[in-house]
Amino acid sequence: MGSRVALALAAGVAAAALSGCGSRERWGVERGKEVYTENCSTCHQPDGRGYDGVYPNLAGNPIVRLEDPGPVIEIVTRGRGSMPSFAEQLPNHKLAAVITYIRAAWGNDETGVRPAQVK
Repeated sequence: MGSRVALALAAGVAAAALSGCGSRERWGVERGKEVYTENCSTCHQPDGRGYDGVYPNLAGNPIVRLEDPGPVIEIVTRGRGSMPSFAEQLPNHKLAAVITYIRAAWGNDETGVRPAQVK
């Protein structure tokens, strides 16, 4: 009887892990890398280092690493300096995915964002 309970508990934990935020964030990071490569890597480089004095470094960037993702959402959706607004070019789910990727890649270790947060 004890092994059945343990097995049921393990199955429940596994199901919760697969349906929880972690799996969505993993999807966001994976899809976000594709979106980043297609739309951002030319300026910010594939490794997020950017180009000094031209395009900011995203790896370890203090704005990217803020607990509140609002400022990076604002920059990606509205543009800043020579960076265009991507809100008109990409749907919210792709914007959320690329922001999630940027916040998780290259040593950045911040939480992802959901499409509903991207306005």
